[in-house]
Amino acid sequence: MGNCRSTSRVLPSKTYVPDLEWKIHDFSSLLETGAKTATSGRFHCSDYEWYLNVSPMHEKPGAGTPYVALWLMLSREKLKRDHTVHAVFELSIYNQSKGMYCGCQANYNFDFKNNYSKECLIPLKELLKSSAFLVDDSCVFGVEILKIDVSSPEKKAVVVHQKTTTVQNLFVQNKGFIEGTYIWSMDNFPELESKHFVRSPTFEVGGHKWYSPVTTSYIPNDLYK
Repeated sequence: MGNCRSTSRVLPSKTYVPDLEWKIHDFSSLLETGAKTATSGRFHCSDYEWYLNVSPMHEKPGAGTPYVALWLMLSREKLKRDHTVHAVFELSIYNQSKGMYCGCQANYNFDFKNNYSKECLIPLKELLKSSAFLVDDSCVFGVEILKIDVSSPEKKAVVVHQKTTTVQNLFVQNKGFIEGTYIWSMDNFPELESKHFVRSPTFEVGGHKWYSPVTTSYIPNDLYK
């Protein structure tokens, strides 16, 4: 069974270079939608694929208030069943006023059955009232993987190479779907066979302008019969 240990600390921006920098826009909308978790896009480190998961309202047993929970996930895609990946990593939130990350260092033994680390907890109440971590209803989370050791029959050694930061954004909308209908009537449809591409007139839905393209090069001949 995997295990996780963590300690909290401030991470100076000059030395902390995250593998993933993930900005969540409209964080309050994430709460309003009742989302259980949000998952980043994948990022790479030492030939493995990783994800950051955020639970915006994590209920901790015995705690009176909810937390924002962060945890690291290792993709099973390149993880062999007889391998155990021991990783030391930082999960953090960015202080936008001071220009530095604040988070916790943890270690966890990932394997094929246990590919989620234990969570790093941030009190939700403190985050919502913060003018440093939550700016314009947006917050930034970071992950840095510091060390990886692999226990396997081959006793494979893994080196965490110098890397660049993967930057991702999550935009949350809590306004429902925009409804609108546009009907495009085309005269002399069989004559489109002589053209490769046509597009509809521009129409407007939800305050934005749209058009619909049609590629005719693959239309079967028996469609005209």
